[in-house]
Amino acid sequence: MDLDNKIWQTLEGGYKIPYDVSAPLRKLQSTADPKTIADIFRELWDELHHQGDVGLASYFALPQLVEICINKNSLDWNFVGLCVLIEHCRQTDGNPELPNEFKDEYFDALKKLEGYFLTNFENIKDPTTLRLTLALFATVNGQVDLGKAIQNLDEDMVKDFLEQF
Repeated sequence: MDLDNKIWQTLEGGYKIPYDVSAPLRKLQSTADPKTIADIFRELWDELHHQGDVGLASYFALPQLVEICINKNSLDWNFVGLCVLIEHCRQTDGNPELPNEFKDEYFDALKKLEGYFLTNFENIKDPTTLRLTLALFATVNGQVDLGKAIQNLDEDMVKDFLEQF
């Protein structure tokens, strides 16, 4: 959906109140400044989900995030991490249903993100990006619980887990 569409102003974010995500998405599209990008992602992480809650703004933002990621040729963990989180939250009770007329765009975007990170897999050097990419692969391929587990693993948890074997 075009970022100039007026519907953005009416969509709810993670706090279940209207959040016009089109403004930060436009800024994200147009900047290469790392500090600005970090500030935008802080806002998106905060506004698009809250304690497991997401809204239609979150769902509609996902294809935009995928396009921006690919257009920037980015391997920033924020893109894949936020998309995986939105998808996991979408499947949680209490969050809105994905509108039927938007399902193809949404799921096509997830597959596109998967393809992009698969193509660029050998270029992923950041451990967080690698972990979240693996979570994306599992999730998009029907292994949602495995995807959630991978998403939530951190280095200390991996070490603790491996000590058991």
